[in-house]
Amino acid sequence: MKILIVEDDPQVSRLLSRQLANEGCEVRTAGSAEEAIRLAGLECFQLIITDINLPGMNGLAAIDALKRAGGAPILVMTGHADEEFALDARMLGAIGLIAKPFESEVLRGFLRDLSPHEVSGGMPV
Repeated sequence: MKILIVEDDPQVSRLLSRQLANEGCEVRTAGSAEEAIRLAGLECFQLIITDINLPGMNGLAAIDALKRAGGAPILVMTGHADEEFALDARMLGAIGLIAKPFESEVLRGFLRDLSPHEVSGGMPV
């Protein structure tokens, strides 16, 4: 599975990349929403995992733009989750929201639970 991680904290990005690589995933990283949108337009990802508090673009706008750029399912990470934000993120197409910090088993659960349709973004894998 090819995954794009959007995280501005290099330490969190490295840790998450390592965890996903250990699960057999191919991982690309972006430090901003703008960089992620560019990558999503150039490459085919089966999943995008994004922090919501990124420099520059508003988090909800980033979800919408990433969805339009590549069509991959989006999993949102945040240290500041509330019910209204979670609902807004889902309305824009996010498949889930996980609160940071999280255990690697939580991430494994999301990877396991993705249906083949979600993983392919509606296209054949």
